[in-house]
Amino acid sequence: MTSFSFHAQVAAQAIEKVGRLFNASIDDILNELLQNARRAGAAKVLIDQIDDPRFGPAIRVADDGAGLADPRSLFSLGQSEWSTALSQSEDAAGMGFFSLANRGAMIVAQQKGTEHAWTIAATPDAFHGKEPVTVDVGPDGHQGVMVIFPERKGENLAGAVRVASRHFPVPVIFNGEEMPSSDFLETADHVEEWNGIRIGIFGHDQVRHNVDNANFHGVTLKINLPELHQAWHRTLFARIDVVDCAHLKLVLPARKDIVRDAMYDALIEEINRLYFRMVAASGAHSLTFQDYQRGRIFGIDLKEAAPFLRPHVVSFADAGRNVYVAPQKVPAAAFVYEGAGPPEEQTVARALARLDHAPLLFEPYHPFTGYTWYDEISRMLVKSYRMEIDGEVEEAHPCDLFCRKGRPDRLTILLEITETEHPERALETDLIVVGPEYGSLDEMEILVTKQSAITPSELTTFLIDALFSPSDDADAGSYEQQQEWFSDEAEDLSIALLETEHAADLNAIVRVVERDLVWRVPREGAFLIRIDDRKVSVEGFSSAGDERASPSPASRTAT
Repeated sequence: MTSFSFHAQVAAQAIEKVGRLFNASIDDILNELLQNARRAGAAKVLIDQIDDPRFGPAIRVADDGAGLADPRSLFSLGQSEWSTALSQSEDAAGMGFFSLANRGAMIVAQQKGTEHAWTIAATPDAFHGKEPVTVDVGPDGHQGVMVIFPERKGENLAGAVRVASRHFPVPVIFNGEEMPSSDFLETADHVEEWNGIRIGIFGHDQVRHNVDNANFHGVTLKINLPELHQAWHRTLFARIDVVDCAHLKLVLPARKDIVRDAMYDALIEEINRLYFRMVAASGAHSLTFQDYQRGRIFGIDLKEAAPFLRPHVVSFADAGRNVYVAPQKVPAAAFVYEGAGPPEEQTVARALARLDHAPLLFEPYHPFTGYTWYDEISRMLVKSYRMEIDGEVEEAHPCDLFCRKGRPDRLTILLEITETEHPERALETDLIVVGPEYGSLDEMEILVTKQSAITPSELTTFLIDALFSPSDDADAGSYEQQQEWFSDEAEDLSIALLETEHAADLNAIVRVVERDLVWRVPREGAFLIRIDDRKVSVEGFSSAGDERASPSPASRTAT
């Protein structure tokens, strides 16, 4: 075997498959034809809906550009007649005209630099190399290039024209009306040009998700650009407007994404640098500590984040009741308290409310870890619960149950406090609820001291706040039903705990009568419901206005 070499080439069979390069959508076709018109130096582009003798309903796109030097350049895959400088600047690939491959087209093109023109006919088979493209003499004096192709039933041409011309730098007239256009970065807070790319930084409230953020001479697409998030201040995001950048390239042939190469990496770095420069210029910020460090690596003189946190708000088991408050400046005597769920937070909140001066509590924000001011804030957390009953003391973790049963003589919450001289504090209370996080009533242990003044109604409300978590299951009943069932169970438990089981039973009977029966009987008068061996009888229930009623007391027995 001898060594040899050869040049890569495009196989003839590839032309037969060009119809797969594009989906023949009106969006792709308009974008490609408009870009060709702009590159040819057109001052305007006319788009019209017409009736064509060959196609029937058709679309005509005409520009007043420089025309063509050679019609064959339109049908040579990967070849174009653009200048070397323009091809390098815009990465012109010589493929865009094949977006018409599945439709076919008629073209009238000025012979570049002359008063003459060509008329070019290309069927879909001609685009695919199965038959020749025919070129005839066109009308003298024709300027630019006019392309006519069939319109497909149901496609939204008007909408496609509006989108294609929205940021196109050349005026577009559609059916006699000039389409509105605007600067792609007109609402940016700050714009800088970098290597032929205009970078716009936005920070105001604006829809940015699933919205195009890159503009290539009127062709817009969404690419992966970084954002800079802040806890309390505005999030910064970017859009780019490519003016003259030879090194930022799109993935061919559809040009729907950007090539991830060194130029793309440099662009991302520059956008991040702009973000941090804007943050530094704005003064106060709430960057995560990690982003703060990144900004310093970029050489940006950033100060630490402003010492603001959200005040602690006790959480409810029903997440729909939870609220979030605006961040506030953290004073020197404040604590960060990270609760372990509604039962613990409701328990601690009740105990703190008994103090003359409750401490100022703030919610943690772990991404701030590393900032000097944040690391110096004292942390408060529940270490354990302590119960004293009949002279015996028992200690348990907040998620564990106590071994001893009965109403305690004393309850204490043991707190662990960091960054202080006294790392452990005891907080006296009259009520503690322990058990698994988001446990049901029958899984929790409810401890109330013998001396507590809490009423059954207050305890019921506490249990609802700490433990009622509605289910989204279709078989669980409506929210109102679940709330009613839980409230009834909590009420029975509260009365049984604070009074007696007998009192709880009587209350349940009265509740059922009041809810389901009282509204059915007259407002005046009295009658007797007797339950004897689970047999129900009603005596003295009659309607005073019912002449058919017996003068003697009415009686009915139900089994």
